[in-house]
Amino acid sequence: MKSIRGLLIGMRIAMALQVGVGLALWTGHLYSLVNLHMAIGSLFVLMLWAIAAIAIARHQSVGLAMFAIGWGLVIAAFGMMQQGILPGDLHWIVRVMHLAIGFAAMPIAERLAGGVTRAVLQPA
Repeated sequence: MKSIRGLLIGMRIAMALQVGVGLALWTGHLYSLVNLHMAIGSLFVLMLWAIAAIAIARHQSVGLAMFAIGWGLVIAAFGMMQQGILPGDLHWIVRVMHLAIGFAAMPIAERLAGGVTRAVLQPA
């Protein structure tokens, strides 16, 4: 299924960009790219939701797809609120959590996409 494959590739590219820009921000550089980081993050979540919606429409892993939708909300909310969480010397904990929450979305998307793809390829 080309649409699922394209969404996964888009998520992988977005993840790579997010890690690069995020590390630059983390080290105190390129603060002018905060809005770009947020935009790519939003696109990443939208692609996760699109994969989840396709899985739901195809009746594949509906529970995991619903979890993916909720996880996307967690990613977006945490990303937008993270600057105000635990400011000071311990803010690195929030940054690591932000990174882990984003990374956790990839295996969810991969599993959903794999299930949909296998279902499409199986004869009826």
